[in-house]
Parts: sequence; structure tokens; C-alpha cells
Amino acid sequence: MKAEGVVKVSTKGQIVIPKDVRTQFGIVPGKKLLVAVEGNEILIKKMEELSLGELSKKLTKEARKERMDVDALVDEAIRWARK
Repeated sequence: MKAEGVVKVSTKGQIVIPKDVRTQFGIVPGKKLLVAVEGNEILIKKMEELSLGELSKKLTKEARKERMDVDALVDEAIRWARK
């Protein structure tokens, strides 16, 4: 199902995501979204929500591929997650 809609920017720079789109993507109040610019397009993407353990595993795997200091990356991820 393709959901889309036209939105209007408020004086505070806010937009309302159409209900069908929120429903389709499971967007609920408080959910964090990523806003990115690609060329002349503004993209709004769902952020992958990982537990601290899942994030640690993912970072460890990537770090090993890149031969990085795994412990330093895990410490950095923990600091980031606690913000």
C-alpha cells in the first residue's frame, strides 16, 4: 500500500505526517525519525531502535570487519545511548 499526502509547514516549521503514513510505519507520539537531504529532496526515515545489547553486538561486528578497537567502540556506544 502506498500512502502519501500533502503537508503544510507551520510557523514553527512543523509538519503533520498523514495518519495513513503514521499507521503504515507504526509512527507514534515520541517516536524519533531521521530527517535527511538527498539532492533536492527531504527524506523522513524511521530510525532503527536497538537495545543497548543489540547496538553493542552490531558495533562489535562492524568494528571487527574494520579491525577497530571493539572495546573503545562499545564504550562510545554506551556513552551515546545514555545521552
